[in-house]
Amino acid sequence: MSQPGTTADPNANGDNPSITRVFDVDDAAPYETQRTVQRYLSQETRHNILQVLLGHPSHLASTTELAYYIPRSRSAISDQLVDLADHKIIAQYHHEPNADSRDVPADFWGVTDFGVSLLQEYNYLRGLPIMRAVHDATHKTETVTRHENAPRPALPDGVRDALDYDEPETPTDVADGETTLSELRDQTFYADAAPENAHALNDAAGDRTLDELF
Repeated sequence: MSQPGTTADPNANGDNPSITRVFDVDDAAPYETQRTVQRYLSQETRHNILQVLLGHPSHLASTTELAYYIPRSRSAISDQLVDLADHKIIAQYHHEPNADSRDVPADFWGVTDFGVSLLQEYNYLRGLPIMRAVHDATHKTETVTRHENAPRPALPDGVRDALDYDEPETPTDVADGETTLSELRDQTFYADAAPENAHALNDAAGDRTLDELF
C-alpha cells in the first residue's frame, strides 16, 4: 500500500499498455518486435537509467541521483527519462510530504507495472543482485546519500514484488576467478575515488617506462 500523500502508480488510469501499442509494432512479426524492443532498451542512456533504477535500494531515484551515476549531461538524461515515460516503462512518483523541503526531493523515477513486466520478459531482472551490489559499492557524495535516504512513495505492489529478491547472507560457493556479491560490495566503482594505499601504486611502478605501464 502507498503511504499518505504519495503517488502509488502515476500510470494507473485504466490504460493497459501493450508492447504492440507502445512500440507500434505488429504482433504477427515477433522477431521484428523483439528486435525493436531490444534496440530501444539498449540505447546507452536509457539502458543506464534502467540499470540505476534496478540497482537502487528502493528502485526509485531522483534526477540528481541519476545524473550522478550516469556519465551524460542532465539534459540528455532528462530527455531519455521523458522518452521512457512516454513508452510507459517508467513514471515519476511524487511524495507530497517532501514538497516543502529544499534538502530532499519530492519526485522520483521508477518503473511501472508495464515496465517491470517488459524488463522481466527481456531478462533485465536476472542481474538485480549484481546491480544492487555495484550500487552499494559505488562512492556517493553527501548530496546523493541524502537523496537516497529521503522518504519516498511506495511502488505499486506488482512492481515491488517483481523487484524483490532474497539477498544471500553469506557468499555462496564460486568457481576460481569468479566474484561474489560480498566482494563486489567491498570494491569501489567510482573512478575518482582515491586508492586505499596510494603509495602502493608508485611502489608497483618501479622504474618502468610509461609504455610498460600502459
